[in-house]
Amino acid sequence: MSQSESAVDDGDILPRIEAMMEAMTRSDLKIAKLILKSPHEFVRASVKSVATDLGVSEPTVLRFCRTVGCEGFKDLKFRLIQELAHAQAVTDQRERAARPAPARPDPVAASGADAAVADRLFDTIIDALGRTRETLNENDLQAAALAIAKAARVVVYGIGGSSAALASEIHNRLFRLDVPAMVFTDGYAQRMSAAILSPGDVALFLSSTGRPRELQESMELAKHYKAVCIAITDADSPLGRDADICLHVGLSPSGVEEFQPNPMRFAQLFVIDRLAYAVAASLGERAHQMLRRARGSVAWLHGIAPQQPIGD
Repeated sequence: MSQSESAVDDGDILPRIEAMMEAMTRSDLKIAKLILKSPHEFVRASVKSVATDLGVSEPTVLRFCRTVGCEGFKDLKFRLIQELAHAQAVTDQRERAARPAPARPDPVAASGADAAVADRLFDTIIDALGRTRETLNENDLQAAALAIAKAARVVVYGIGGSSAALASEIHNRLFRLDVPAMVFTDGYAQRMSAAILSPGDVALFLSSTGRPRELQESMELAKHYKAVCIAITDADSPLGRDADICLHVGLSPSGVEEFQPNPMRFAQLFVIDRLAYAVAASLGERAHQMLRRARGSVAWLHGIAPQQPIGD
């Protein structure tokens, strides 16, 4: 395998394109220059838009992808995204290293017994909670709670990692209030369930970034069928902007260390708990009775646990 082929296998597509430019046709050269100049814009473009903007044919764009060692347009964009994400991570790491801060712990030495590590983790979590508490709009939250309390059904959407897990937690909070809720973490199921929604239904979307295409497309379908769309995400994101109601949770701060999970998970959980509380308050006595019945049903299994809230 040649060095250039190995580079593509590793995701280093930009150096490969640059190295091949001298031998490219005029049309291919236009595409190469666009990618090298504006890679972030290229990964959001379509074959048609690239061809139109550069004055080349769509087959020329697809042929270029194969010329640089990719299977097609999607594969080229995927490799670019990988490389750009890695480059951004390296840049962030260098910026963190340049800041006057405690030395990054050795991954082996850094354990739960390391008080400095524990303090830093704790501080970033508290900061995430504090910033979310300050920016959470109570009017929006009450509107979301009322829509959920009145809904014929609630479908909850989250995809990938913590967002999918926390989507299940929303379902966990709602079903015990006798709110007819379902959770979907698969992109295909999300689209199908969104397509059968009706006026009076609520679609609740959870995302750390507000950018997954699966969620954006499912929201578009849900809005088409007149469901109320609520998003727990960054308000300045495609999902946040398109939602009928957005409960803002900001992006992860830049100072988070390499080995630390995203502290905004805790901020999302705070918003979920706050929303569940507001839904229960909207339901009033009905919620109280449902929680009592749910708690009583499991008391037979493990006895009465006086320290456990009735809502759990």
